Amino acid sequence: MARKKAVIFPGQGAQYPGMGKDLFQAFAIAKERFQQANEILGIDISNICFSAGEEVLQNTLYQQLGIFLVSVICWDILKEREDFLPAFAAGLSLGEYTSLYAAGVVDFEKGLLLVKERAEAMEEAARLNPSFMLALMGIGKEDLEKEPSLPFFIANLNCPTQVVVSVGEEHRKEAEKFIKGLNLKRVVELKVSGGFHSPFMEPAQQKLAEALAKVSFSPPLFPIVTNVDAQAHQDVEKIKFNLIQQLTHPVLWQKSIEFMASRGVEEYYEVGPSKVLKGLLRRINKELKVFNFSQSSDFKKEAV
Repeated sequence: MARKKAVIFPGQGAQYPGMGKDLFQAFAIAKERFQQANEILGIDISNICFSAGEEVLQNTLYQQLGIFLVSVICWDILKEREDFLPAFAAGLSLGEYTSLYAAGVVDFEKGLLLVKERAEAMEEAARLNPSFMLALMGIGKEDLEKEPSLPFFIANLNCPTQVVVSVGEEHRKEAEKFIKGLNLKRVVELKVSGGFHSPFMEPAQQKLAEALAKVSFSPPLFPIVTNVDAQAHQDVEKIKFNLIQQLTHPVLWQKSIEFMASRGVEEYYEVGPSKVLKGLLRRINKELKVFNFSQSSDFKKEAV
């Protein structure tokens, strides 16, 4: 019996200088997609991906567009080499939009423009509500919620020992003092420009809702496990609603993986820049097999 597979896509934080350049040099579809993106967006996103430094890629707009674009290219290359229908698709935050493309819900242009509108709305919300994100290593949701009050919002529940929180800039010192008292293994400030998946993003919801209302979604070829409820969906209106909710609600990544595993998925194809998700899945369930497709060399070896 063939093993069940799921495809998973990374979100913000997966970017790195030079991402996608080796794909551009090795695959015709990568050249085509980069050129299309430059024309659709009216900016040289290929040059930003290939040549910009970390500081430029920290910009929400460039970061989201670049990760989405490289993830789409990786998926297109994979599909050319291995024709399979995943049991599910899921994406971490921004990666949920790549899931829409992979499942045939939106085409490349619609997906790219949706990501652009989402990123611009989030960037504006971050300016209105100055905030940032911290990854707390060595603690789970249950232990964190034992505390009587938290000086931040829980934004991502990534794995049993990693919680990402969104903090208002005016509460930075209070949050740092609170976190110091937790005696965590490690704390990392994420390279993003705002406190995402929290009430700080409320100003972005209306703009995203308006953008989604203008876009016609096709029924997905396979179910999409959405961040806000860690459940599989094929109803396009529910998928749209969850995308709007995603801006202000925690990303339930651990539960999303556990949901797919409970439905018999043993193999996960991480498609897009870096190997962030592979590390998280190892912490969620060591028995799960994860195959990463992010660079040209990854497509020259057997996936299974």
